[in-house]
Amino acid sequence: MILQATTKYGVVEGVPSGTDGISIFKGVPFAKPPVGDLRWRAPQPPEKWEGVKKCDEYMPGAVQYRPAVPFYIDEFPIDYSKITFSEDCLYLNIWTPAKSVDDKLPVMMWIHGGGNEVGFPHEPEHDGEGLASRGVIYVSVTYRLNIFGFLAHPELTAESGYGASGNYGNLDNLAALKWLHENIAAFGGDPDNITIFGQSAGAINVGVLSVCPQSEGLFNRAVSMSGSGAASAFGSMTLAEAEALGLEFQAAAGCSSLAELRALPADKVFETMRAMGPAKARGFGVISDGYLLSDTFRNLIRHTKHHKVSYMVGNTSHEGAAFGAGYKKDLASFNAMIDRMFGGHAEDLREYYGVKTDEQAQNFERDLQADGAVYGTNLWGRIHAKYGLDPVYLYLFDRCIPDKDGNPSWEAAFHSGDIWYIHGTIGRSWRGMGPDDYKVSNLMMDYWTNFAKTGDPNGEGLPVWKPFTREEQGTMVLNENAGMSELKDYPPVQILREGK
Repeated sequence: MILQATTKYGVVEGVPSGTDGISIFKGVPFAKPPVGDLRWRAPQPPEKWEGVKKCDEYMPGAVQYRPAVPFYIDEFPIDYSKITFSEDCLYLNIWTPAKSVDDKLPVMMWIHGGGNEVGFPHEPEHDGEGLASRGVIYVSVTYRLNIFGFLAHPELTAESGYGASGNYGNLDNLAALKWLHENIAAFGGDPDNITIFGQSAGAINVGVLSVCPQSEGLFNRAVSMSGSGAASAFGSMTLAEAEALGLEFQAAAGCSSLAELRALPADKVFETMRAMGPAKARGFGVISDGYLLSDTFRNLIRHTKHHKVSYMVGNTSHEGAAFGAGYKKDLASFNAMIDRMFGGHAEDLREYYGVKTDEQAQNFERDLQADGAVYGTNLWGRIHAKYGLDPVYLYLFDRCIPDKDGNPSWEAAFHSGDIWYIHGTIGRSWRGMGPDDYKVSNLMMDYWTNFAKTGDPNGEGLPVWKPFTREEQGTMVLNENAGMSELKDYPPVQILREGK
């Protein structure tokens, strides 16, 4: 077991985890604290230190507010009295089962979700022991969120040295990836075998790393979980739009310059962002800045501008269950969601669904968000097949997650419900998990770690997972009866095939 590691910046000391043979290093700095003059700057390498830095406690999460969706407040209960948040948040957590620095184990870097607004890697559902026990090094990253991670401003663009601003949260993830490439060997890891994976906004950020030129050669595989694949509905602002929002924030804060904004206490920055209203606050997100992102993620994937590495892409079968169905309010709302989710095939899907009136929209029985996510994953597979790129492994998480009494829940396979399963932490959930849930969890952890090791999720005793090809356009359905499916009951899949 490795309990001390010598990084480029100094020696760190971890502690044994709850699993024999696995050590954990909590709160390893991968960049300088982004405070003071470093607020809204690209992350800088950490300062070197003398002696041994004890890494036995989690460091603060990024500045944020509590989740606003009541469902998720209940689903992932967190005692916020025991959690601290700070601008000083750029730290890694590392679980390693390595016996020596010569083991060269594959590495999995987890990027948490939360809309790039909330979340932190040491939430109860994010624990690396389950995956690390399967022979990989698991790393989780804290990165800047909301206005601290994504403010653009003309003065920031001018001082950056690369002609852009914003996307600091994505630059944090990039810095963490670079840090791993340079230092993970000291923890028994292989810097030439790194998998990045993330869920929801974390999947979007995986996507950013998959298309930005600065990450070329830093990872070998990528897993996008519920990020809508090649038809991501999250979108991104242009740099000009983001800078205009930044100036609006400056005026709301009563400041006349970037220097004054940097001098504001963090709580004043945060309160001003919240006072601008939810719609404006959610605008502080991923930016097509011309530096990390030369275009929208959707367009870059469609034009094969992403890195040629191995990909696993999927979603849950009831993505929209926990969010409500505001798109069913009327026909206009329904059509707006169609446009958002399906891009160039929006008119085809409108005709396929046949929703022509407000009443039909209100009585629509499908989960349009899940349909859109399946469309995005299948589009990604078709792009790779069309251009002869490495095959993509597609999946659909379809386990009907139980309620507290162990009965099938109305939410079924809801967005984020798979996080418990992929981390092997379903025992921490308040839901009445049973043998089939543990079966699905173990199956997923085996697939994911096999993929991290070799680029192929298959292994002994597992249902065969075939990659998506022109000849076999299949998806692995992950539930208690896991197996391949062509998803013929998903209208977007049929639209894609009819357009072949």
